[in-house]
Amino acid sequence: MATDDMSGGLDGFGGVTAIAARRVGLVADDHYQDEGGRDLPDVVLRALDGVDLILHLGHLVDGGGLGRGALDRLESVAPVLGVRYFTANEDGEKVLTPPDGSRVTGLARVVEAGGVRIGAVHNLGSGPGPQITVPPGGSIPPLDDPGLAAAVEAKFGGPVDVVAFGGTHRPVALSARGMLFVNPGSPTYPRGPGWITREPASGTVGILDLHDGVAAFELVELTRPRLSAVVASGS
Repeated sequence: MATDDMSGGLDGFGGVTAIAARRVGLVADDHYQDEGGRDLPDVVLRALDGVDLILHLGHLVDGGGLGRGALDRLESVAPVLGVRYFTANEDGEKVLTPPDGSRVTGLARVVEAGGVRIGAVHNLGSGPGPQITVPPGGSIPPLDDPGLAAAVEAKFGGPVDVVAFGGTHRPVALSARGMLFVNPGSPTYPRGPGWITREPASGTVGILDLHDGVAAFELVELTRPRLSAVVASGS
């Protein structure tokens, strides 16, 4: 893995990483309570089995920690790259999560794999570059905005083929302005079509298949243990 880490600080851009990968797992918005990663569901690891790289799009643990233990568990499946993000600590103060060398760096970064440039960011509405506002409660950026391509280029320091983002807990895969916008949702706190408040729902992760400059996105719906338990108790 070759990394050009231009900045891991508040200016936001974490550089460009080139890696040999054709199948990239996408995870976002886990919101684990355990910094050591012991509450990362095994079903997430099973769903990502066979990928060449895992790209984590932010909010790994609550409280502003790094979540190194969860990253290490994910790395038992494949190499992991991630981005930093703003969140609230235990006192409700806005904080920027820490870096972890070249593994977790920048509020935004670019990954080059399979002839595809992937721009990774947790929150499209935060820096670096222009804010790309996602409607409250929604998952779709303003794809009809004629300035969208320029805003994306400014955010990632150049053009990208795929914009991979998190923050909404809602999966999405849409093409606009020659780019594929994807959000893997959340494996643990999903919100999406048919989601009902306080009712269990299957979480999701995403997989990008990359080949000769072409990217295809697959959304993987997870079977959550408590859902299985409910079915078993009623049988």
